[in-house]
Amino acid sequence: MTDAYRQFLESKVSAAPSYGFGIAAGDVSDRLLPHQDPIVRWLVNGGRRALFASFGLGKTVMQLEAVRICSAYENGRGLIVLPLGVRQEFRKDAIDILGWPEPPRFIRSIDEADSTGVYLTNYETIRDGNLDPRHFVAASLDEAAVLRGFGGTKTFREFMRLF
Repeated sequence: MTDAYRQFLESKVSAAPSYGFGIAAGDVSDRLLPHQDPIVRWLVNGGRRALFASFGLGKTVMQLEAVRICSAYENGRGLIVLPLGVRQEFRKDAIDILGWPEPPRFIRSIDEADSTGVYLTNYETIRDGNLDPRHFVAASLDEAAVLRGFGGTKTFREFMRLF
């Protein structure tokens, strides 16, 4: 490959913009496993990123940690939107693995939230307009399968509008 052709190809590369921020080594929990730390850093640094890790790699812990870091950085609230059935897993991992003093609270309206902290809610609460994600400085969607359908479901259309 010639240098001119390489330069031509490199000029066509489009990199995704970064919407996040850099974090220091001490900003990430030391309770993460070695493979989790760089993933959390990548999520926070880029912002607007998706985590598609295989089963058993600790997606819940990484998601909790990324939202915690982002909400603390902005001194605001963080929100994780999830199916009802997994909320206890998030609460348990926050305490047992990350060592949080208390688990994230499950809320259905902004009146149930303080001015800072990490909160959990379900997809229907957001979709039906009971909780506006704009009250949060960071948001994370768990179980992206709920967004399948490319516009064919009410949830997909509403989340595209909101997020």
